[in-house]
Amino acid sequence: MLFRFNDFKPKNSLLTLFLGCIFLWMGSLSWAQTGAYPNKPIKIIVPYSAGTGSDVIARAIAQHMTEKNQVQVIVENRDGGGSLIGTMATARAPADGFTILIVANPFAIVPGHNLTPPYDPVKDFVPVAKFGIIPLVLAVSPSLPVNNVKELIAYAKANPGKLNYGSSGAGTISQQEMEVFKQAVGIDVMEIPYKSTAQAMTDLIGGQLSLFPVVVPLVLQHIKSGRVKAIGVFDTKRSPLLHDIPAMSEEVKVSGYEPTPVWYGFVAPAGTPKEIVQTINGWVQGAVQNAEVKNRLTATGVQFMETSNEQFQIDLKLESIKAAALAKKLGIAK
Repeated sequence: MLFRFNDFKPKNSLLTLFLGCIFLWMGSLSWAQTGAYPNKPIKIIVPYSAGTGSDVIARAIAQHMTEKNQVQVIVENRDGGGSLIGTMATARAPADGFTILIVANPFAIVPGHNLTPPYDPVKDFVPVAKFGIIPLVLAVSPSLPVNNVKELIAYAKANPGKLNYGSSGAGTISQQEMEVFKQAVGIDVMEIPYKSTAQAMTDLIGGQLSLFPVVVPLVLQHIKSGRVKAIGVFDTKRSPLLHDIPAMSEEVKVSGYEPTPVWYGFVAPAGTPKEIVQTINGWVQGAVQNAEVKNRLTATGVQFMETSNEQFQIDLKLESIKAAALAKKLGIAK
C-alpha cells in the first residue's frame, strides 16, 4: 500500500506537527550540548622551543587543566622569528577560545622595537591571565673587583667604556633592564648580544664578560658555588631563592626607576568572548594554586601572583610604551 500525504486527517496532522516540534527542540538541545565550550581540544601556543621556561610552565598548567577540567589541552611549540611566528599564528587564529598564547615580557617589548610593529599587544589580543614572575639577577664576573651595586656604579664611572654586559639581544628583557639601569645610574657599559645563555655564562665565569642579567634559576648553582657573584635582583622585592641579595629598588634610589622582573601570562586573539576568557582564567588560576603545580614550578624560580585582566592590559600597554621610548632613545628601532 502506497503511503500518501493526503491520507492524513486533520487530527493526524496536529499530532505530526506536535511530534515535529518535539524532534526539532531535541535537535536544538543536542546541538547546544555539542556546541558548548569546550567541545574540542584547546591549544596553547608556545612561541619558543621545547624545554624553555615558557614551555615548561605551559606544559605544567596544560596537564593540570586537562586532568581537572575534563578538557584536552595540547601544547604546540611555534618558535622562530624571536617569538613572532607563534605570536602571529595566535593573532590570526579564530577568536573562539581554542587557541591561547603563553607570553612574557618580549610580547610587549618587541613591537616597540619596530618602526612598523607586526602586532599591537593590546589591540590584537585579549588578556587571559597573568600568573607569575621570575626576576633577573645581575650576575658579575668573579674577576671584577665589585661586590655590590654601589661598588659597580663607582667602578663603571671610574672606568667608562671598560665594562660590558651580555644580553639575549634586541627586544629582550635582559637588554631592557640593563639599558634602563644604565640610564638611571649614569654608567657606560657596552652590550654584547648572545645566542645562548650557556655561552654567556662561560664568558662571565672566564672573565671575558663583565655582567650578565639572567633569570635566577639559570645562574643559581654558579652563585652558590662561587663561580660568579650576584649583586642585585631586578625587582622591587628580593627573590625567595636569593634572600641575601638585595632588590635593585633597594640599591638604586633614582626617581622614576622601577626594575621589572620576567613575567608570564596567557593571551587570546582579540574578540574572544568574555565568558570564555573568564573560564580559561579560572582554569589557569586553579592550576597555579594547585600544590603539585606550585611546588613543581616554584622549584624553577616562578613566584605566583594573581593580577586582574584589566591590570594585565594596563601593564602590557605601559611596558610597550616604555620599550618604544627606550628603543627610540637608543636608536635601535628597525
